[in-house]
Parts: sequence; structure tokens; C-alpha cells
Amino acid sequence: MTPLKSLLLSLCLLTLLAACGGDEPTETLPPVTPPDEEEPIIPPGDDEDNANANEADEAHPFATDLSIPHLDAENQYVEHIVSFREQEILNYALEWVEDKRHAAWVAFSFDSETCQKNVNRTNTWMPDPFISSSPQESDHKSDGFDKGHLCASEDRVYNRTANEQTFYYTNISPQMTSFNGGYWVTFEKLLQTWARSGAYEHVYVTKGGTLNHLLTNFTGTQKAADGRLPQTDADGLTNHGLACPAYYFMAILAKQGENYQAIGFLVEHRDDYGYSNDHQAPVELIQAHAINIDELEVQTGLDFFCNLPDKTEAQVEATYEESAWEWKVTE
Repeated sequence: MTPLKSLLLSLCLLTLLAACGGDEPTETLPPVTPPDEEEPIIPPGDDEDNANANEADEAHPFATDLSIPHLDAENQYVEHIVSFREQEILNYALEWVEDKRHAAWVAFSFDSETCQKNVNRTNTWMPDPFISSSPQESDHKSDGFDKGHLCASEDRVYNRTANEQTFYYTNISPQMTSFNGGYWVTFEKLLQTWARSGAYEHVYVTKGGTLNHLLTNFTGTQKAADGRLPQTDADGLTNHGLACPAYYFMAILAKQGENYQAIGFLVEHRDDYGYSNDHQAPVELIQAHAINIDELEVQTGLDFFCNLPDKTEAQVEATYEESAWEWKVTE
């Protein structure tokens, strides 16, 4: 034993004897837990934590794509995939709501390949081969509505098969003619301009109509190409039993490097905006419909961009910067 250790031991013994020699009772301290029995320290949440992410499986390999909202097990989730330049690409996905006969949403993305314009519109209308209850052409006849694309034909022109898939009837919504060709089309063109501008590596998109807010007991003022006025019943259904949304929406997430920015649009489904195929809405009007993603989630009941890390998701969904987007259409 070294002299220093001997001295320290002597001091400890003297201190112990002094403490025990008094008449006053001493306070008993709680035992010290040995280090190996201490409760584990739980670290704060990691930047990559994600409590609400989807899970991919063999049947649905793209469920974790950033464009896909949180999946609802009560609906049918379908991925439409194409082969392009020796790789399998998610063309778009959708979630089908059986009792509404309408998609809850469609989701897809633009990158350096899927933003390309290689083919023309195919007009290959057909039932969705993956959904047994898919509407048919007869479900869109003589109802006073246009066959409005959710994932637009012009969104998928990098490959012929990709464009053909946009004509599946599960990707179609009953839209008023002037809304489809005169107003909503400007939103679509603005999105396509952003996606093809070269400013972003990826643009992730979820589009659809509000199935939680349907257009009920409605009779329009402008006839469609079939010569009929658009009408819905008390349940918000067309004369063929298809749900007719009261609003249409877009949720857009753009990525460049490690930076994300997001913006949402919510647009009332009306036929009195005063625009048409020959006189489309100016982009200045579009800005008035912009909202943050948090607000869009409240209005639609959907959980967008759930596959982002929670911290990133919370940041990009809480607000949007109008000045961060280029408000002009070149498509």
C-alpha cells in the first residue's frame, strides 16, 4: 500500500468513528445503485426517427416512397409499375375506396427520367386490371361530367406504357368541364413546370379529390360535351354511383440535395370560375389556393409525406414559403 493510500484510509476511519460516536441518530441515506444496475438513459429522438412510416413488402415494394401517404388498411393499395431503361419504376400508386368507387389519392414523383417528354397522349381508356371493381366507360357516359385525370396524362409522358396507365378509370374523377379544362389544368401545368425546371432532383406529388367532402345535391350551370348538366345526389354520387369530390387537392414535396420544401393546394370544385379550354386561369389566381401541408391534412384527413423522418416531416409541413416557388407556367 502506498503512503498516500495509507493516509487516506486513516482519515476515512477517523471520520467514520466521529460520525458514530454521537448520541443523535444519524440520517440513513438511500443505498447507491451500482453502475451496472442503473436505469438506462433514453436518448432524445434521433433525426431519422419515423413513427408513422409505411412498411414495404414483396407485393408493395414502393410503399415507402416519399410520395405515398400513410396507408389505410381498409382501402385497396395498388402500385402501377413500368419497365423503363432496364429498371422497374413506380409510375404511380393509388388507394381505392370501394364504396365510393373513387381513389382516395394518387401518388407519383418526377425525377430526371420520369420528367421527360418522350411520347404523346395515348387516350387508351380502360378499366384498371388490378382492381376488380374498377369503373368502366359506361360509368362515365351521359352524366354531365368530364373524365378528369388525377395523375394527369401530361404528368407521365416519359414512356408509352406509363401514359397508357393514366387512362385507367381508377385514375379518373368526375369533373365539371370548365373546372377540368379551364381551372384545374393551370395547377397541373404549374406542377409540371416545377417538375421539369431542373431546379429539383425530385418532386413528390399526391393528388386527389376530397372523399370526406363530397358535392351533394348539386346541379351545375354548364353542360358537358354530352349535352347534360352535371348532377349529384344527396350522397354526393353521380347518376352512375361515382363519388364526386367537393374539392381537389395537391400535396407537393420538392427535394434538392438535403433540402426539402413543400406546398399544398385545395381547390373548390365549381363550374363558375369563368375559364375554359380556350381561356385557362392565370397562374396569379393559383397562389390564392396555396396552403401548408398541415392544413391540407386537416382538410383531407390524409397523412402526407409520412415516409420522411418525423423531424423533417414536421418542419416542411408546418409552413410554406411562397417566394421559394417560381409562379409562372411554361408547360
